Amino acid sequence: MSKILIRLPNWIGDTVMALPAINNIVLHYKNDRIALLSRKSVLELFKEDGRFYKLYCIGNGKLQTIIDISSILRQEKFDTAILLQNAIGAAIIAKMSRIPERIGYKTDFRRLLLTKPINLPDKPTTQDRYFLNMLKGAGINSLYKDSYPLLSITEKEMMWAERAFEKLSRPIVLFFPGAAYGQAKRWPGKNFTALAKLLYKNIGGTIILIGSDIEKEIGAAIEAAANVKNQIGKTTLRETMALLSNSDLLVTNDSGPMHIAAALGTPLVGIYGSTDPKRTPPVGNGKKAIIYKNVSCSPCFLRTCPTDLKCMKQIRPSEVFEAAKELLS
Repeated sequence: MSKILIRLPNWIGDTVMALPAINNIVLHYKNDRIALLSRKSVLELFKEDGRFYKLYCIGNGKLQTIIDISSILRQEKFDTAILLQNAIGAAIIAKMSRIPERIGYKTDFRRLLLTKPINLPDKPTTQDRYFLNMLKGAGINSLYKDSYPLLSITEKEMMWAERAFEKLSRPIVLFFPGAAYGQAKRWPGKNFTALAKLLYKNIGGTIILIGSDIEKEIGAAIEAAANVKNQIGKTTLRETMALLSNSDLLVTNDSGPMHIAAALGTPLVGIYGSTDPKRTPPVGNGKKAIIYKNVSCSPCFLRTCPTDLKCMKQIRPSEVFEAAKELLS
């Protein structure tokens, strides 16, 4: 029995888009033991996933962290490392861990550190296919077909979410008004407020804000102006996953929660600004509406807009409301 280490991306959204590739790896190495390496926040996605025998947490990438984690991994005596993260640090760790087979894209000057360096795709592709292309180049091409949901929650987590919602009016619509990458990916908070008012007036139900502590200021402003329940900063990632799984709709910026909702099969409205929905679409077979204004400067992929954020400001609350209403009907 071989031991396989998968180095996951550092961001939740990227990791969720890698789920089809991860499922392919699991099927290809179905008789082997598989472990995961990534940041703590990413590993929370797999905390209850019995397919992986160990989850290794890496810190902020400083040299001491690289030395420490390599020392730990070396003791495990892995046979293969599959690097879904493209940074050179991932290849350095695999090499320092003395893992004999090291598979990854030959990006970031790391070709000599890999035993199976894979060429980048010839043409731009969606992020999920980008990861699958790497596996195909390495000969890891199982019979896996897209099947959803790609993420799952436990029965205990499901029961917790059901209790949280049992006294609330349906439909239950979650709003995620933040985006970790930066301001250029955030639809203005006042638009979320206007949308909340439209939904409450025309459809009723319950609107709940979700997010981490970094979205607290945005959430407080929306809560003060509209009839919403503010849960920002009050739930863990696993609890948020359970709430998403039990809700009727998510309205969100291009974000980790958007990709999680898609992987759970939750209907969603995804609002894109500085990023490209053709490159990073939500992956899943649930109902979804993508709203994007193809203005001249978008996609720019910048964290902060240097001009007037017209890619987001051109998206009207009424337009998002119509998309939400259609998905809820």
